[in-house]
Amino acid sequence: MSDPNLPRDDAADLALRDGLRSPGLSAEAMNRIRAATEVEWRAQVAVASPRRRRWLPVAAAASVLMLAMAGVMGIYVHNQRPVTGALLGTVARAEAPGLHAKMLLSTDLPLAEGGDIRVFQDLDARGDALIQLAGGGNLRVARASSFEVTAPNAIRLDRGELYVDIPPGARGSDSFTVSTGNGEFQHLGTQFSVAVNNQQTRLRVREGTVLWRATDGESSVEAGTELTIDSRGAQRRAIHATGRDWTWAEALAPDLDIDNRPLREFLDWFARETGRKLVLADDAARTQAASIRMHGNVKGLTAMEALSAVMAATTLRYELPEGVIKVSSTRDSRTTS
Repeated sequence: MSDPNLPRDDAADLALRDGLRSPGLSAEAMNRIRAATEVEWRAQVAVASPRRRRWLPVAAAASVLMLAMAGVMGIYVHNQRPVTGALLGTVARAEAPGLHAKMLLSTDLPLAEGGDIRVFQDLDARGDALIQLAGGGNLRVARASSFEVTAPNAIRLDRGELYVDIPPGARGSDSFTVSTGNGEFQHLGTQFSVAVNNQQTRLRVREGTVLWRATDGESSVEAGTELTIDSRGAQRRAIHATGRDWTWAEALAPDLDIDNRPLREFLDWFARETGRKLVLADDAARTQAASIRMHGNVKGLTAMEALSAVMAATTLRYELPEGVIKVSSTRDSRTTS
């Protein structure tokens, strides 16, 4: 039992020592708890009657004790849910001011690169972020987005925009789903973006097919289609796989290891990342794309920057007409980019 004659902070420490006999929260977490309790305690003292003030130090100590016990029992600070939630993926990149997990207390927790993202977490993307999905593929989140991880292969987007990139066959039979207030969107080997603005949801399919499930049924949305859903219903229109709509997602593309890899692998990667079709215009270009081995790295470069750097080390030429990357040998190329 706490000694009422002890100073407030000492009473809290004594209560913790008496009540906790197994490893508790980290020192950082405890400091957050104590700071939040101190703020609340001072606010209550300012308005409390003299009689109530005698009990506030004990109440403060009890509050600290209860929060600490919750931590020991496995209550996770994100919405008071288990810390053992299944893994969605890991943070591969987070641009300042970063990706933050919403906390039970007032201060959110920034997630460092390499940090795990698990089921039951609510997250705010204050800067663009790239998440490597545990089951294969990646998730790119635009700044000012808010989402919740609802399952190891599912998230709910509350605000903002995200881009799902899951190459065909990357997850086997394991689906990946994004839900909003206007339904559920399941990948079928694809690249697509989902955006939420107030009550409107916008789906853009860049590659493959997305299955849209709503309360009145389900339908397929093919590549090259934009689907907008709001209170008036659903409207579809044709869109391009290249252009400004995709620029932010392209800038978040995972780094590609090119060292000692065939040039053709890089060209295929570039084509897919930019929504283009690769055209090898002549036999010499096809032969060189298969035989040339690249060296060095393109880490930190955008897809366009990487293309310029890689192709400068070859004798091949490239052109970028709409929707295409055309690669040709020097002797057969009439125009260059």
